Amino acid sequence: MRFLRRLVVDEEGSALLEFVALALPLFIPLFIYLNMYSHSSDSQASMKSLSREMARAFVTSENDEVANRVAYEVFIKGAEILGYKEEIASGEISYRIHCAQSPCISPRNVITISIRDTKLNNEISAVEYVSPWA
Repeated sequence: MRFLRRLVVDEEGSALLEFVALALPLFIPLFIYLNMYSHSSDSQASMKSLSREMARAFVTSENDEVANRVAYEVFIKGAEILGYKEEIASGEISYRIHCAQSPCISPRNVITISIRDTKLNNEISAVEYVSPWA
């Protein structure tokens, strides 16, 4: 009987128990938020790299037809390497090419390639300039 009474009155370890009981509900949402932020940030960096590579491939092409085909190939192959094959197939990730003037492959033209991710609801763009000697 004395042992049980002493065990109930003893407060050793109660601070740890209170910390765990109060802190865990606060830390779990924080960890979930940081994980989501990390995924979003990684996705944006990958999309930025992909859009830059597409823009470089586009502006170094010899004409508009080749440029569009090369940009599409870079988009498909790059997305596959980055792990976005299913998102491309489902249409969740798409791209758009905008040229300041027509034809796109003309001296000093500005090319903007935008990649849109509907799941994350963001759009990443890269701008490249066609060489003055194109």
